[in-house]
Parts: sequence; structure tokens; C-alpha cells
Amino acid sequence: MNERLKSLILIPGFLPLIVSTLALGVAMSITTPFLSLFSVEQACLTPLQLGFFLTVIAGSGVATSIAAGKWTDRHGHHCELLLGALIASSLGFLLLCLVRNYVALVAIGILFLGTGGSAMSLVFAVARAVLPVDDETERPLVLATLRTVLSMAWVFGPSIGALVLAVADFHGLFLFAAAAFTLCGTIVWRTQKLPERGLHTDLLRSGDRVSSTPDNPALESAQCVPPHEDRRQAGPEIWRAFVALMLIGLAMSGTMVVLPLYVVHGMHGARIDVSVMLGLGAFLEIPMVLWLGARGSRLSKQSWLAAGAAVHVIYFAGLAAAQSVQFLIPMQAFNAFVVAVMSCLGMTYMQDLMPRSPGMATALFFNASRVGSVLSGLLSGSLVAALGYRGMFLICSCLAMSAFALFAQSALRDFALRVRDCWKAGRRVWRR
Repeated sequence: MNERLKSLILIPGFLPLIVSTLALGVAMSITTPFLSLFSVEQACLTPLQLGFFLTVIAGSGVATSIAAGKWTDRHGHHCELLLGALIASSLGFLLLCLVRNYVALVAIGILFLGTGGSAMSLVFAVARAVLPVDDETERPLVLATLRTVLSMAWVFGPSIGALVLAVADFHGLFLFAAAAFTLCGTIVWRTQKLPERGLHTDLLRSGDRVSSTPDNPALESAQCVPPHEDRRQAGPEIWRAFVALMLIGLAMSGTMVVLPLYVVHGMHGARIDVSVMLGLGAFLEIPMVLWLGARGSRLSKQSWLAAGAAVHVIYFAGLAAAQSVQFLIPMQAFNAFVVAVMSCLGMTYMQDLMPRSPGMATALFFNASRVGSVLSGLLSGSLVAALGYRGMFLICSCLAMSAFALFAQSALRDFALRVRDCWKAGRRVWRR
């Protein structure tokens, strides 16, 4: 394992991508938990205005990610688009230091923060399509390493954000975030001359035939590695995976909104309990993501995704049945497993389903969680008001069960056919 990680360091452009991913993760982790607080305390938004503001940011991010994915799959230029997204994020948070008008905030959210939201999917698209990996079986480990760096950022990022907020208020927080985005953009700008070795322009147009060359081994790997060559056959699998990931994202995002309230108000716990739970979950993700990345090429991704959804069912049932905060804290190990599986194998599974469109596949993966986040913002409050915290977690358990059925559909169908054949064979023997 150590030798494999050392070999990754020798890949041209990998270390700068690691540093830029860390800067991006820190910028996101210090702002995401406090953006709603800024909207209410500084901009004086009502709950309805806040919901609309966060929804248009997420919607803009979805649209921008899809457009960026299509563009990079046809024309390449992954690093240039990533640089543009980082500049948009930096400008957006600089403007938040000055603007409090609601209409202007919505415009900033759509034009800058939403556009910058595509940076995350573009980072992984760069890792998938641009980094010159000699052995394509090592690419899942590259993606897993990047995901681990993001988890590390989320381990300490919220604490840094809280400290900056206490010392320098929201102006300091947003200036710090803009500086982190600028650092990330500077690194990308200095390394953007890395030659594109991924699938682009001529190969990604619908109906074009992939041609491999000795100078571009990534083209050859696109022909032989992915198991889903027939687009007609892969199409339903793509959308089943998208819907399943969206349901998981909906349940996760709804829990992220409700769990702190459940701990503090429902369980009468302390705010430090919430910090411990979030930090513990992010910390436990790191070894899981590394292990999954190291063995990703040898694992059945669909089976592991189904297992992750099943564990999520258990996790939400446990949250609904919990009677104390002390029971909730170790439960975060289950959630860490789900996050590791979905983020590590979910992305590569989508990319395997769309071997000629790595940018679009990565955008679809991230947009699944973004759509879930949009829906969770609209539904979580009403579900808690109608059913209470425990009822909300039971609904999330049902969503995870639906995701399990979608991921395991092929296996369940084969199992049902075997049961039917055994039943028919048994009846024939009995009649004799």
C-alpha cells in the first residue's frame, strides 16, 4: 500500500492537485456550515428567503456542472474550466463581505457561488481524464486519495471556520475562504499546461469510434476497462444509479440539517457533541476511503453500493431508536462507511458506466447529491414538523431502502429467477 501511494507522488501534476484539493476542501468546509447562519444573522433573511437562496445556489451548481461536464467531454480544457470555477467562488465570497441586499445575494449565488460549485466535480474529472497514470487500475486509488484529502479538510475545517468567525466575524471568514479559493486557483493556473491525456473532443462525440494510439494509453483503456460498452444497456443502469445516489444524498443532507437540532433540542445534548460526531465521522472515513481506493479495481462496485445503502437503513433506524447522545456518537461509524463507499465507489461506478464521458459522469455523480440537497432543504423542515425527529429518520431509512433496491435490482432479479426455477422444479418433482 505504501509503495502504491509513493508511486502516485511520481505522477506529473498529482501533488499540485492534492494541494489544490486540500485548499478547496478547507474553503468549502469553513463556509458551508456557516452560510445559513450568515444569511439569517447578517442579511436578515426569512426562512422562506433562506430556503430559496440556498436552493438557487444548488440549482445553479447543478446546471453549471452539467454544462462543464459536457464541454470537457467534447473539447477537453478541464483545468481552464476548473480555474474559472475557482475564480467565480473567490469573487462570490468577496462580494458577500459587501452585499446584504436579498436580490443581490440571489444574483451572487447564481452567478458566482453556484458556478463555483462545479469546481469539486471538475477536480475529480481532471484526476480521471488528465493525470497521466501509466496503469489505469491505479486511477481509483488516485480518486480515493483525493477523496481522503477532502475528508481530512472536513475533520478540521469547521473548527477553523468557527475560530475565524469568533475572531474576525463573517468578513474574516469569507476573506479566508476567498484566499483559499485563490490559492487553489493559483496552483491550477501554474500546472494547467499538463497535457490532456483523457477522453476529449473527437472521441467523445456521440457515435464516434474510440481510436487508441501509443501516445495516449488512456484512449485504449477506455475501450477495454469499462464493462458497459453498449449505451442502450448502460442507459437504464446510469439513471438507476443516479436516482439511488440522489436518494442517498437526500437522506444524508436531510440528516445533516436535522441531526444537530435532534442532538441539542431533542436529546438535550451540547453543541460540542455535534462537533464530535461530525469530526469522528470525517476521521473514520479516511482509512475506509484509502482501502476502497486501493482495492477499487477488484471490487464489485454495484454490490458494495448496495451494501452501503443497506448499512444506511440500519443507521437511520438506529437514530430513530436512540435514547441518548452516547448511543449516537459511535453510530457515526456506520455513516462514515456509507459516505466512504458512496463517494469512492459511487463516482468510479458512474464513470465506468459512461467511459467516453468522464466529465459528464463526474458531474452526474456530484449533481445527484446536489439534487438531494435541494430536496432536503425543502422537505426536512416540513417532515420534522409533521412527524418529529424520529419520524424524519424513519423516512430517511425508507429512502435508503429504495436506494438499496435500485442498486441491487440486478442481483435481486437474478435471485428471484433462481427461486422461481427452483419452485417450478420442486413442483414437477412433487407431481411425479
